Amino acid sequence: MSRIQLIGQAPSSPPRLDIPCPEVLARAGIAGFASPAEDYAGRSFDLNERFIKHQAATFIFQVAGDSMEEYRIYEGDFLVVDRSITPRPGHIVVALVEGELTVKKWITRGQWELLCSGGDRYPPIPMNDVETQIWGVVRSGHVEFCV
Repeated sequence: MSRIQLIGQAPSSPPRLDIPCPEVLARAGIAGFASPAEDYAGRSFDLNERFIKHQAATFIFQVAGDSMEEYRIYEGDFLVVDRSITPRPGHIVVALVEGELTVKKWITRGQWELLCSGGDRYPPIPMNDVETQIWGVVRSGHVEFCV
């Protein structure tokens, strides 16, 4: 089972954090020598612009557990969760299941609404049978700068 812990809410006016992001060009063919100045061409991007679309509704959680590894969500990962997104089946969501926060994929099978782990090690949680509330939608995981 993967449990998550709330780390905090995204600040209402986070400081701009420019990260160097060199432009990597893939060439289809070689047509002479590259310009030496191309090594210095680059751009930067702000992590807040990349991951936080709705600041007042965005929260950061940390994952504990291994049930979502098949979806590449690992113990210790940080998740950016947006409460302003309307959750729907197919989303990876943070859900409150009988008072405990967890991260699962919301799947519909016939008339059943299920919260599913990434593999067969953990059984699906039928939302029809237990007290469940979808808390927010995971916008991004692995916020260890692998964009």
